[in-house]
Amino acid sequence: MSTYFFLIVMSTALLFAGCTLAPKYTQPEAPIPTGFPEGSAYGNPSSPQEAPFAMDLNWRDFFTDPKLQQVIESALENNRDLQLAALNVDRARAIYGIQRAALYPSIGVTGGGSKQRSSSDLIAPGEPRTTKQFNANLGMVAWEID
Repeated sequence: MSTYFFLIVMSTALLFAGCTLAPKYTQPEAPIPTGFPEGSAYGNPSSPQEAPFAMDLNWRDFFTDPKLQQVIESALENNRDLQLAALNVDRARAIYGIQRAALYPSIGVTGGGSKQRSSSDLIAPGEPRTTKQFNANLGMVAWEID
């Protein structure tokens, strides 16, 4: 009996969970015009084939007023923030190059030599009195293939 009661309670809870009392949503109209503005104030724009891209223009061609050109030129020459930003870009490139160099194998070369003179009291007859020793080492210090 308790099993039937449990099933009835669960089915009733699922039935009511599927019901919603919220009203159906309708999207409002957008508060923007549907077309481009027209009229004499907007002029007749040139076709895209005739107009150059802004990135292809020099800044002096874009700003044609001579006084404005002087202001921009003075700002570019004396702008410490721009100079600092350019130096930071160079610094970041250098750090990136240093970090990138760790991906390549590094080869270590060492060499050494020694010359030792022994006392005649400590050597056996017939052995040389001066001993020379040279060594050279070549090796890959550390590298992993990832």
